[in-house]
Amino acid sequence: MTASSTASHLSLRNDSIFRLFIRYTMPTIAAMLVTGIYVAIDGMFVGHFIGEKGLAGIMLGYPIGSTLYAVGALIGMGASALVSIRLGEGHTDKARMIVGNALFLSLLAAVVICTLGIIYGEPLLLWLGAEGEILQMASDYLFWYFALGAFPVISMAFSSLLRNDGQPNRVTLIMIFGGVLNVVLDWLFIVVFPFELTGAAIATMLSQAATSLLCLQHFFSPKTTLRIQWETLKLKWDTAIQIIRLGFSSLLMYLYLSVVLTLHNKAFLLVGDALHVAAYGIVSYTEAFFYLIFEGIALGIQPITSYNTGAGQTERVIKVRNLAFTVTLLFALFGVVMLYSFPEYVVYLFAGDNPTLQPEAVNGMQLYFWGLPMEGLLLVGATYFQSINRAKEASLLTGGKLILITMFIFTLANVAGVNGVWIALPLCSSLLTAWMLFALRRT
Repeated sequence: MTASSTASHLSLRNDSIFRLFIRYTMPTIAAMLVTGIYVAIDGMFVGHFIGEKGLAGIMLGYPIGSTLYAVGALIGMGASALVSIRLGEGHTDKARMIVGNALFLSLLAAVVICTLGIIYGEPLLLWLGAEGEILQMASDYLFWYFALGAFPVISMAFSSLLRNDGQPNRVTLIMIFGGVLNVVLDWLFIVVFPFELTGAAIATMLSQAATSLLCLQHFFSPKTTLRIQWETLKLKWDTAIQIIRLGFSSLLMYLYLSVVLTLHNKAFLLVGDALHVAAYGIVSYTEAFFYLIFEGIALGIQPITSYNTGAGQTERVIKVRNLAFTVTLLFALFGVVMLYSFPEYVVYLFAGDNPTLQPEAVNGMQLYFWGLPMEGLLLVGATYFQSINRAKEASLLTGGKLILITMFIFTLANVAGVNGVWIALPLCSSLLTAWMLFALRRT
């Protein structure tokens, strides 16, 4: 173990909670903000240069493609929490084996999912109700997403592991680089060369390729504690099962995002039309900006809570958790105030002066975003349960959300039409937040 890695891991046990929170969450929030900005700019390019059909197409295709991120999160968060716990216990060799197995699982999962995605992507779009030009755009988008799909899996998994190896600032710089590259490639493949959604997909995947390779490079360096070597790449089923068990709630969390997007799209096409899907696209891009901040807080505290759980420092774990909830709530309340004060400006950023789309998007924002604080608390809470090796509570929270949102969306769509679809998620999140707070009392 190098001296710098040893010092980094010992600081998780000994430094002040507030200092650790700043050290780990601020760079992670910054990285996620950069990601949020380039995700938003991605939507702006599509909205301004392709139009509302492009927004509808990307909203139908992205939830299917984002299963790649879900699997990367499964492997990355499961392995990261397990690595931190093992390091807290003083088992460095076991931690190194977990990292190598995480790479093997990432490559194996990418092959399987990308093959299935290329075969079944278009049938899924047809099931959702896509047709005509929108179907063609979404199909082209998905093909390139899955053709280059190994990169987002590795990027998701190893950005988490790199952060766990005491490198939060490095992850931030890599994410910033990836974000800037994505914006440049969006301009190149959407504006200069009008490849439409094909260009958007290629731009995203090439930026993911850059971030994944930069994250991986660290783990092949002799300077890291968690260096990948041939013997660590040999799959150990007990290690793989532990990674999957602990990361399962992250899989559900990201699948939940895909399912929520898919269910909203399906419901809007049932009780509305493609215009409502485009309006939901604007709302989703806006929400993603805040969601990534919440994710930055959750990912930032994970090394601290996992290590101190392994070290038996329960009081420190609870202090970090409470600080994370407080900061999440403050960010969310600020977002609510801004979105309810200036909704027209937000819509203009994505769609320009579109008199047909703007009233639908503004109405959706007003019905949807009061649930933002609960969404933030749920994300941080689920990751917290996972980080302290309470996989059951984490999985119940995310799995329960999948079941409830399905019931809420279609029930309220039948009762209240389009407006019922808009209010389904905040109502579901409010109910689950109450359950989570009850479960936290036992910590």
